[in-house]
Amino acid sequence: FQAEDGIRDSVASRGLGDVYKRQMYDLVIRNGKIVDGSGQPSFMGDIAIQGDRIVKIGLVEESGSKEIDAEGNLVTPGWVDIHTHYDGQVCWDEYLTPSCWHGVTTVVMGNCGVGFAPVRPGTEEFLVQLMEGVEDIPGVALNEGVSWDWESFPEYLDSIGKNNYAMDIGAMIGHGPIRSYVMGMDRCQGKEEASDSEIAEMAQITKEAIEAGALGFSTSRTYLHRDKFGEYVPGTEATAKEMRTIANTIADLGQGTLEIVSDWMDQDIELDWVKEFVEKSDRTLTYAQTGGNPVETWKYCEENFSKGVKIRPQFPGRPTGMLFSLESTVHPFIAHPSYAEIADKTLEEKVATMKDESFRQKILSEEPAVDKNHMIYTLMMSFDKQFPMNEIPDYEPSYEESIAGIAESSNKSVMEVMYDEMLKNDGKTFVWAPFSPYPDHNLDTYKMMMEFESSVAGLSDGGAHCGLICDASMPTWNIAHYTRDRVKGEKIPLEFLVRKQTKETAETFGLMDRGQIKEGYMADINIIDHENLCVYKPEMVHDLPTGSRRIIQKAGGYIATIKSGVVTFKDDKATGELPGTVLRGERTAEAISA
Repeated sequence: FQAEDGIRDSVASRGLGDVYKRQMYDLVIRNGKIVDGSGQPSFMGDIAIQGDRIVKIGLVEESGSKEIDAEGNLVTPGWVDIHTHYDGQVCWDEYLTPSCWHGVTTVVMGNCGVGFAPVRPGTEEFLVQLMEGVEDIPGVALNEGVSWDWESFPEYLDSIGKNNYAMDIGAMIGHGPIRSYVMGMDRCQGKEEASDSEIAEMAQITKEAIEAGALGFSTSRTYLHRDKFGEYVPGTEATAKEMRTIANTIADLGQGTLEIVSDWMDQDIELDWVKEFVEKSDRTLTYAQTGGNPVETWKYCEENFSKGVKIRPQFPGRPTGMLFSLESTVHPFIAHPSYAEIADKTLEEKVATMKDESFRQKILSEEPAVDKNHMIYTLMMSFDKQFPMNEIPDYEPSYEESIAGIAESSNKSVMEVMYDEMLKNDGKTFVWAPFSPYPDHNLDTYKMMMEFESSVAGLSDGGAHCGLICDASMPTWNIAHYTRDRVKGEKIPLEFLVRKQTKETAETFGLMDRGQIKEGYMADINIIDHENLCVYKPEMVHDLPTGSRRIIQKAGGYIATIKSGVVTFKDDKATGELPGTVLRGERTAEAISA
């Protein structure tokens, strides 16, 4: 059993004979190209699993009750997705689709300061409106699907912990629910400062939540996040004193992670208490910056992370992109006067009307009834950054593939091209429109962010933005694109990117028992056909409670996903096994004796 060029020989060629007859393990994965999450070079080998733990890696001579021949395919840790919004969906969907289709074995929800606990009886609708506004999850679905059999955050964990899931679920407590619980719905959203006693109560609620198993505290500090009525979410303008007190509570506990979405990460209003928190405690702060000069913040992170300061900017593999279709929340014709006449009709009726030539000419002659200085107008009219999607979408397309590029080459107006695109496939086609930066029609900026030592994979927003965005496929797409398909620039080594999506995401939330294929660690594993790994084009479905809509995106190429030693997906299909649980606090790996 010797190594050659960093790749170990397959045990399939060893002629082990009768040795396999000695059964010892619950599951053995053989002949895999193991990318173990550490960032070290891949190697060929076997993995033995007993119960929910990895107990042996390398040449496994003993047999297992069950065995999988990986046949040289990739074997990686399960993806750990730390930025999701399944806080409501966890009440009705034990699979947490679409994340389960993408090799995710652990999720962290409760991001961006929104969630459903604590909640005073009778104020549930307020939290629904926050979630609906910030994360575009239909309120009618939440009202129907969420059980509301809790008041405190510990009771929320108890409630969702009664069920089994396809993956493990970690939850943060959000600033919005805490602030509304303490200050009341009328005062929590405005500029009014919390009193010292109210701040102390918020800190105590945070402490109780983390002691009960919350993985941390999250807050939204961006003007982009508003409730369904356009009001800023609670905590947006909370004072540094309030933020510092809550942060110090986590620091004093020695448990929990802080998650922030902020417009001001590069300004003293935020950086003063952030620096105090990360430099004086051993706790982690992870953030997404939504304004200002991110370069300044990145510089601070890079200079200090190597010194042990745990501050981790989250990166997406591609720009956050809206998906325009006749069923989406927004598309370029949504504000046209003529479209208002058919906006409430069925998709079939919309398509039939729009195919009528007189209606087509009428709507193409109109201007949208929206303020041209509004961000939505800019997004809808940026046709050089809008791209029709193929069966296997290209998320690094060229200008020539944009609506504007197609219009130029076909000698049509951009509105004509968009109109025709939106009628394709009986109105079910999507046009991808990135609204975060996509400079020079390439992803060099995103690759640069990925390669920062301090950065960590995030921002998939699984479970959120049901009518406009679907980025839960990010873990799959990152691997397929950056390690195999990319042609516009350099690729990223497979071992490096796997580490970013496993070991580093897990460590960000203190989940030290997963994220690596390592003895004593959780047996959370993906077996991947790397050559055929892909994400398929999005589709709109109506499978939320009350039949509400959402956009989903499926994957291909997952030979198996294994959670806690149990195969949950085989050849991209669910097996029906649900070994996942609600996590209670940070975790350590178990030592495995020789």
